[in-house]
Amino acid sequence: MTPSRTCSLVTGSLQTYALDFYEALAASLQRRGWKLQVFVGSRATYRPWSKLALAEESGLFIFIPGKPAPEWVQKLLGSSWRDKILLPAGRDLTNALEAAGTDLLIVNERNPLNIGASLWARLHGIPCALSTDIGQNPPPHAATRAHLIYHRLIAGLYDGVIGRTVDGESTFAKSAAILPVLAPHGIDTARYPVRPARPPGRFRFLFVGMLQELKGLDALMAAARLLHAQGHRFEIRLVGSGTWEPSAEDRAAPWLSLAGFTEAEALLQEYHQADAFILPTKGDTYGVVVHEAASCGLPLLVGQAAGACRTLVEEGRSGYQLDPSDPVSIASKMALLIEDPELGPILGARARELAENWSAANSGERVADWLLELYAREKSPPAA
Repeated sequence: MTPSRTCSLVTGSLQTYALDFYEALAASLQRRGWKLQVFVGSRATYRPWSKLALAEESGLFIFIPGKPAPEWVQKLLGSSWRDKILLPAGRDLTNALEAAGTDLLIVNERNPLNIGASLWARLHGIPCALSTDIGQNPPPHAATRAHLIYHRLIAGLYDGVIGRTVDGESTFAKSAAILPVLAPHGIDTARYPVRPARPPGRFRFLFVGMLQELKGLDALMAAARLLHAQGHRFEIRLVGSGTWEPSAEDRAAPWLSLAGFTEAEALLQEYHQADAFILPTKGDTYGVVVHEAASCGLPLLVGQAAGACRTLVEEGRSGYQLDPSDPVSIASKMALLIEDPELGPILGARARELAENWSAANSGERVADWLLELYAREKSPPAA
């Protein structure tokens, strides 16, 4: 079908985990007679475009650089080492939006670069939607107090909200002026097939992520020491790199192995060689690795502060929600899986079902339908 209308999406930087959704949304919109164009303000500092095998200007993604904000703005709005606050650089972005024939605009988060695009949409009567992780109760690392105040002040710019977390969607659900939809950070589940059956042996818990205190690794080590003292036979496999390091005693323990940073096919093999996935995090806005593990059919043990815990971890059905401040409770839930060989596959099968439900392809379909509904609502003549 030849596209008759264009949906433009503006994002400050292009993260690896967002690619599946953007491509799925583009395909879903094309089937409905729309085109998606993604404008990117910066190469992500932790995933350069060269590593994503993307050209600076491709059919779907167009790089239009923003201007880095002053340091005081970066601190005020809580920018991270990965995603810097960008300001509009002249009229390059709005000129590009006009040239694309934008009929509907999505902005990813409330970066000042994107606010310029939102104001342009308002000025031209173009429906505008916000795609956001951040709701009323984000993890402490995700937003400063000033950032949250800033978010509330500019909420009136948007006609709809794509919640990339349950908190991001539910924050706006009660507003009659804003149409919300839930579309968590899904993945292409075809790239993460269900793991083959593992031969009997030591039960392996897999952790994937940045090695840092925020991920609850100290609590995980304490839980492991408890399990070991109880005589359980298991292994904890840490995949990732970072500033956190185990103690000398834990490093020498028979239950701990360190894989370092791993990706692509080697990471898939780590999922397939595990019996359960564990992430006792104190604060992940979402946690895409949880979705990858669920897609592979692993039972999930995930900290309650992770956004993915709200969509993928059904207590006692796909896994268990963890309190990262309670190593004793963590150890008891790990023991349930070690002691019952039939429990893990049952929980893992449900985790796979949930991973499929929230896959990038399914979210692309939901959001495409929702965007057409939003466009029709905003473009309909007011009732007499």
